[in-house]
Amino acid sequence: MSVEQIHCEKPEQAVLVIDPDLSNWQALSSLLKRYFGLVELARNVEHASALFQRFNFNLCIIELDVVDEFESLFPDVNQSVHPETKATQLSDAKGSSPINATIESAYLTFPQQFIVISQSLTSEDILYAMRKGACDFIAKPIETVEVNAVISRWLLQRSSVASTSIVDTLTLDTQTNSHNSAFSLYIGDSVAIKQVKRTLNIISSTGNALLLEGEVGTGKKLAVSQLQQSLCSPSHFMMIDCRAPSELDAKKLGLYCANTSQTNWLVFNHIAELPMDKQVELLIVLDSIKLNEYQHVRLVSMSTARLFSRVQRGEFLVELYYRLAEFIVSLPPLRQRPEDIVMLTKFFINRCLIQHKSSRKALLNDYSKWGISDFQCLTDYYWPGNIQELKNTIEQCFLLNIAPKEYLQQLPETSNLLSANQIDTPHSSLGQHYLPIDWDLQSIEKAHIIRVIEQYNGNKVLAAEHLGVSRKTVDRKVKEWELD
Repeated sequence: MSVEQIHCEKPEQAVLVIDPDLSNWQALSSLLKRYFGLVELARNVEHASALFQRFNFNLCIIELDVVDEFESLFPDVNQSVHPETKATQLSDAKGSSPINATIESAYLTFPQQFIVISQSLTSEDILYAMRKGACDFIAKPIETVEVNAVISRWLLQRSSVASTSIVDTLTLDTQTNSHNSAFSLYIGDSVAIKQVKRTLNIISSTGNALLLEGEVGTGKKLAVSQLQQSLCSPSHFMMIDCRAPSELDAKKLGLYCANTSQTNWLVFNHIAELPMDKQVELLIVLDSIKLNEYQHVRLVSMSTARLFSRVQRGEFLVELYYRLAEFIVSLPPLRQRPEDIVMLTKFFINRCLIQHKSSRKALLNDYSKWGISDFQCLTDYYWPGNIQELKNTIEQCFLLNIAPKEYLQQLPETSNLLSANQIDTPHSSLGQHYLPIDWDLQSIEKAHIIRVIEQYNGNKVLAAEHLGVSRKTVDRKVKEWELD
């Protein structure tokens, strides 16, 4: 696959350049726009931090002299640069819930891959940058040929890892699974979605029939695309909507499966809706085409309902069920993986910016007004429509300049679809709080700050916003009290 093909297939990639020298940015900008849909510049680490809070970046290009300063923004990052570690550490932090902690970590996560740019690169510089996690280097002054070569290497490496199929699932270890899953079509680092990524990774090397179960909008079709992406050989889909059973044609299916020039996917959508007489017909069809003789044929079925519950009620043939469900993958609803919502939100924002380049400046100005409480509201919402509903909501809020908090308050079903954390700001729920008259100012301050942190379930970012101070101030005071 050529670099041009990779670029065409991944127009939504984003890159951040961190360099105080504006002339370097001008030289890099036009080159990077050939490969990335979103190209941003930060002239200092403060600006970089703000951009990281707003967008997902696939790649960062960082001036060597500011690597240390930039890394200092991420106190939990280790030398091997594994962003998953931070979310885990935050989730386990004392007094912090996994959901709120992940909002904090999703706001600032050290880049998984970055390229160093420098006026002079000595062997010591290269070793130092590699220890920090650098994957390549660009020398100043900027040369077009060198930049193209470096970006091409990065794109080819990324594409190679993403398309590599698993040869021997028995030898997979945790590190391999994590590495391959990083290039999954699924977005998120929650335990639930990591398990889905890992399972699909393993299943991709088998020929077993797969049943995908999950609510509307959880990504069942995305799972099929993920499996197809893992194959190196050509493949073709035949999608059969079981709500229109007339599509079940034994002769047509037999001819389709007999084509050995490619991997053929038989995908049965809404399999639970198939009438009983058509279930018998499908079972006969599957027997007649002798799937066991066609190693290039994959069976995938999708259902929004638990298919086995239909079997138990006598509404689905048990023989057909076990033919279609050799492997079962249950896709979690978004409400069971709220820690992924901020990351998904930033992904949809990236895509909107790329699709609406003409109004990009105005959109960015509107987006800058979104506060922590808006992201908290997105996390608290129940999302009955799952990722599809989240995507629709983000696009409407972003393009119509409506803050998520305001948008969700306007929905008639909001009052019934919020979790225990209500969308109304917790400021009003703090109520009156009387303290002993003999307390000094320091004791009152401590009691109040701790109470606000508890009110926000341990989320220090929201607590700091409520108190009107920086997150670092809250961290410093809590640390002082722990020492006392």
